[in-house]
Amino acid sequence: MAKTFYYDSGDLLNATLNDGTFSGSSFSDSDSTTNEERLNDQSIATSISDYGSGDAVKITFSAVTALDFVAVYFTSSESDNLSLYREVSTNSYSSIKDMTATFSAGWTVGEFGSASATNWHLASTSGNVANLTEVIVGSKLEFEINPDIGIAEQENYGVDIQTSLGGVEYATKLHNPKSTISMSFSNISETFKDNLQSFEAQVTNFKKFIYSEDGTTGPFHYVRLDSPIQFAEVAFQRYSASFTLREQLS
Repeated sequence: MAKTFYYDSGDLLNATLNDGTFSGSSFSDSDSTTNEERLNDQSIATSISDYGSGDAVKITFSAVTALDFVAVYFTSSESDNLSLYREVSTNSYSSIKDMTATFSAGWTVGEFGSASATNWHLASTSGNVANLTEVIVGSKLEFEINPDIGIAEQENYGVDIQTSLGGVEYATKLHNPKSTISMSFSNISETFKDNLQSFEAQVTNFKKFIYSEDGTTGPFHYVRLDSPIQFAEVAFQRYSASFTLREQLS
């Protein structure tokens, strides 16, 4: 598969999350889970809890929203099942994606054919789900071609070094090392250029997203756009593009 961006295209960040119980044919609001708001807080540091079999998190968008993937992040391996449903009409649900394999620590991404709804339900269908810290649903942007040879990676050590009057250096570690990934395309179609611009308009440098080196198999990088994408027309309806991604630690 191709390199892919998985990003929040439906404003999941501002969607309403409600917890409750779910049978596959009905949803009932209840305080069944704890800290469900952690699933869309743009942080992989803290997890939802009390997420047992038969519980679900209802995601309500402000309007009918099309999705074609669901991604979940676990801080350690997990062997419980998650299923994504869309509400076709009141108390009528359609199963969209079952994620039943053992989850490894890190991101797991499941793709499906584009489907639309205002209300979506992420249900636990077996056991107590633990160590789940973040969910992203939205649109995938698959690269039409690979970037030019020479993808650049650079490490930011996160260390602030001060030098005294005597020339002695004192170092303060601000954060763990994180990478920046720079890539460019010398010749892309107008369609791919438009798709990149649509993606950029949704995430800017505010929303975090997933960059996958190979579709649903990864490796996955949790990133932000470091700066605006640079476009230039190189021929009729052909363009160059370049951008830098900044790794996120949490």
